Amino acid sequence: MPLVVGGTRKGPVHEGLKHAVNLDRDLQSVAPQLTQALFEHYEPYAEAVREGKSEVGLNPFPRVNSGAEALGFAEVEAVVMVERDGMRATEVCYRVPWDEEHTLGARFCGPHWVELCGSTLVP
Repeated sequence: MPLVVGGTRKGPVHEGLKHAVNLDRDLQSVAPQLTQALFEHYEPYAEAVREGKSEVGLNPFPRVNSGAEALGFAEVEAVVMVERDGMRATEVCYRVPWDEEHTLGARFCGPHWVELCGSTLVP
């Protein structure tokens, strides 16, 4: 998967490199919030399919009962070290089968969860 760390012609931004080096540890720290956010993102799609209000192009529609199961369906497209509101953060870009139109951005700053963005851009 692509790893994007911004910088200048002189090299990558030091803070971005620090986030990249700590990616595994930090991702483990935010795993509970990430899995919960993915499950909360899934629920309205599943409800719409159950009620016949949506015909997502999946047959059968995936059955997800927990955040861990939601994460199992998520595919990483890229990892980006971004600047948000004046601070460096990490954004893991996920594609999920229940939302074919969007790439989800799991954002965290070090071991601290920020948000799951419902529509992010992969560089």
